[in-house]
Amino acid sequence: MALPIVAVTGATGFIGQRLVRMLADAGYQVRALARRVPAREDVADDVTWVFGSLADQDALASLVKGADAVVHCAAAIKAANRDAFLAVNSGGTRLLASIAAAQPVPPRFILLSSIAAREPRLSHYAASKRAGELALRAFPQLPAVILRPPAVYGPGDMETLQIFRMAARGFVPAPMVDNARMSLVHVDDVAGAVLAALKLADLPEHPIEFDDGKPGGYSWVEIAAAAGAALRVRPKVIPIPAAVFYLIGGLASIAAALTRRPTVLSWGKVPELLHPDWAAAAGAFPGYKPLWDIGNGFKDAVTWYTSRGLLTS
Repeated sequence: MALPIVAVTGATGFIGQRLVRMLADAGYQVRALARRVPAREDVADDVTWVFGSLADQDALASLVKGADAVVHCAAAIKAANRDAFLAVNSGGTRLLASIAAAQPVPPRFILLSSIAAREPRLSHYAASKRAGELALRAFPQLPAVILRPPAVYGPGDMETLQIFRMAARGFVPAPMVDNARMSLVHVDDVAGAVLAALKLADLPEHPIEFDDGKPGGYSWVEIAAAAGAALRVRPKVIPIPAAVFYLIGGLASIAAALTRRPTVLSWGKVPELLHPDWAAAAGAFPGYKPLWDIGNGFKDAVTWYTSRGLLTS
C-alpha cells in the first residue's frame, strides 16, 4: 500500500521545517513547495520538492495532484501594507484551495492560521489571517481543518530570540496592559497538532485553538521568569507604556518604508501587541497532546540559539 502523500507549503520556514521532518518520521510521503533548493541543514531528507510560489498555479497544481492531504503553512508575518498581507495570507490560500478543491478526490486541507484571526480588527496581519480562513471556507467540498496556534517559539525562531537576548541582559520589556495573558506553544507541538488533524475522524466546524496545556496562558512575569531560568539569570520585567510602543512602531514603519524591508513590529501591529487576551480557548482536540511545557521548551530554544552562536547563556 502506498504511503499517504502530504503536500506542504511553507516547508522551508520556521514551522514548516519541523513539520516536514515530523511528517517524514511518521511515515508520510512529503511533497513540499519551495522557491529554490533548500540549503538549511534542518530541512528533512526524502522530500519531493516542487519549485514555485503561492502565486504559481502550475506549481500549486503539481503540489496537490494526487495528494491525500494539503497542509498550508506558508504565510506572511510581515508585509508593507494591508494589501500585501492579504495577497499572501488570503489570496494564496484561495488559489491553493481552489486547485485542491478541483481534484478528482479533494484532499484534506489543513490551514495553519493564527490565534490573531479571532480579532481581525486589531492589525493587518490578523485581518489577513481571518480572510484566509474565510477563503478556505468558500470551498465546502474540501474537508478542512483550521488550526489557530498562539505564539510559537522554539529552535529556528528568530523573532522570539529577541526576548531571550533581552532576558540575558537582565530585563524583559512588556506592554503595560492590566491582566495581560498569552498562550504559547513549542514548534514541535504545532507539528504534533497538524499530525493529529490529519487523523481526525470528525472534522470540526470551527477553528481549533490549542496551546502547550497551560490553562489561561501566561503573564509577562511568568514568561520572563521562564526565560531567565533557561538562561540561569533573573531578568526584571520592564513595563512599557502604550505610547512608547506606538512610537517604536511608528519609527519601525518609517524605516521599513525607506528601506523597503518590512518588519514584524510596525505601527499597525501595536494594537495586536497591546491586546490583553491572547490565551487560547483550548478544548478537546482528539489526538493532540503537547509535549513541551514552557520550562523545557525555553531550554530547548536556548540550547539551539547558543549552539549556533546566536545567544550567550
